[in-house]
Amino acid sequence: MMIHAPRRALRLFKNRQTLILLVALLTLMLAPGMRGRLFRARELTDGLPVGATWPISAHLQAPRLVHLDPGSRLEGQSAPQGWSHLAIKSIPKLATGDLDTVSSQAFETARRIRPVIVADIRRSEAEFGSSYYLARVGVGICAPGQDGVSDRVISPTSVEGTRGSWTAKQRVILAAMAYEVSRTHLDAATPTFALLRSPNTFLIEGSHRKVESCQALLVDPRTGKLRVIVWRDDAHHDAREPSGLPVRLLSAPVFDCPQDVHATRVLGTPVAWSFAIRELPPGTDLTLPADLAGSLKAKVEGSADSAALEHSVIECLHDHE
Repeated sequence: MMIHAPRRALRLFKNRQTLILLVALLTLMLAPGMRGRLFRARELTDGLPVGATWPISAHLQAPRLVHLDPGSRLEGQSAPQGWSHLAIKSIPKLATGDLDTVSSQAFETARRIRPVIVADIRRSEAEFGSSYYLARVGVGICAPGQDGVSDRVISPTSVEGTRGSWTAKQRVILAAMAYEVSRTHLDAATPTFALLRSPNTFLIEGSHRKVESCQALLVDPRTGKLRVIVWRDDAHHDAREPSGLPVRLLSAPVFDCPQDVHATRVLGTPVAWSFAIRELPPGTDLTLPADLAGSLKAKVEGSADSAALEHSVIECLHDHE
């Protein structure tokens, strides 16, 4: 009995030490706000984009797509009031094809009707530091303003604030462009990512083909910097083995968009015309790997797929930097 007593006392002491440590740990975890912070930390770091050092708050929602109100003013490379960033302002320019079959007014009309995409990037003050997120994405059409230095967002029924009058033919073209823009849809989104798709006509292997134009908007949660990647999805016309997807990282939000003109003739007389985008906007050429290209062409299902897609695109950008 006397020999084993110290050993039993030692085991009892160790057990009590363990119990005290467990009680202390549970007390800390259940203290006011402590448990919330522990679980909050996990929520903030789960799904963090590759390369991001600041966590994105879990309560943030994915951006919504809206159509810009007529009358909004854009100047230079600045976004309209209420928006933080101008993502894309495309200025069409008739450059090749059957140019001799169109009037001088067609050249003016082409440059007058300008598709535009804007972003609303905001700052969120989270418990573990601030982060930037994408609240909204806006699409619309603008035209040169009366002052000669700004553009005004317009619609088929409202061209107020623009320079010069609008002919009936120009309004018909404007209505057709507005219809195409209205078909823009948000295919995937996270608080720092948006993938837009819209129908467009491109010049592909000498022919005018209707394909989807894609724009990926990426927000750096640390700095609020916006990067825009564009490509065309002509998978339906490509029967080859899956390969890398050529994309372009935009160098500037405002750019000329060269277009090709094709005239349909009846007995040698032009009776109808189509206009096709010749090339992607100026920027840095990149190639996304085949597996990612397949994901971008597939239908995105839910927020998990959107987040995985965003991470893959960011990884590819880092590989090219």
